[in-house]
Amino acid sequence: MSERKKMQPKASIGIGLITIGLIGIAIVGIFASTTSLNHSDRSNTSIGKTFNNMGKNNRSNTNNGIRPMGHVRSGSNSMMDSNNNRLSSAQVNSLIAQSERGVKINHSTNTIVYSSSKVSLVPLAAPAALHIPGMQWEIDGLINPTIVVPKGASVNVNLINADKGYMHGFEVINASPPFSQMAMRQGPRAFASSFIMPIPPENTLGQFSSSSTQFRAVSKGTYYYICPVPGHAALGMAGKFIVS
Repeated sequence: MSERKKMQPKASIGIGLITIGLIGIAIVGIFASTTSLNHSDRSNTSIGKTFNNMGKNNRSNTNNGIRPMGHVRSGSNSMMDSNNNRLSSAQVNSLIAQSERGVKINHSTNTIVYSSSKVSLVPLAAPAALHIPGMQWEIDGLINPTIVVPKGASVNVNLINADKGYMHGFEVINASPPFSQMAMRQGPRAFASSFIMPIPPENTLGQFSSSSTQFRAVSKGTYYYICPVPGHAALGMAGKFIVS
């Protein structure tokens, strides 16, 4: 009897250690699960500065009467790829890095100023995971920034469609907001060749459509760059383009 009583404290200690061990394993498991989830989130990071490519923009088919056109069903854009250049996220990020060299990016005023006579502009059309209503441009980490270029600058535009569901194009027009459903008709094209036809959205392989144009900013003034697809500028795809 006395021996059994002497063994009880040891048994209690053993049970306590096992309990602590199980709690420790549970905590490690929870931490590992959380770490794995965070890593998974990071592995989905795609292009640009302000988003992860993990979802689709929140859009309404009827927003103050505006109906965005150019929707492409999932998997139905393969026929358009034959005449379309596809880029990986690494290639897109490389283009963005090159375009930012020697450029003044002011986050407080949401302005990008180019001083060189050769301008490289890489607009991301409606990035899929901004998770804010409407449609937007992202350029050098800013949303719908004001672009300032010197008069006479040669502007090379590499349009990237970062959307998952809609076609997007690019145009600089001589018109001002508010923009209507047919914004491209509100004013003439600002410069010869300052237009890119709409291109398809990101495909199921995570590749991004791209298309380019080059134009010369020959006249001083304030213009707007927009997406010419009906309804898109009215839903937010517009920004100032100033030639100084």
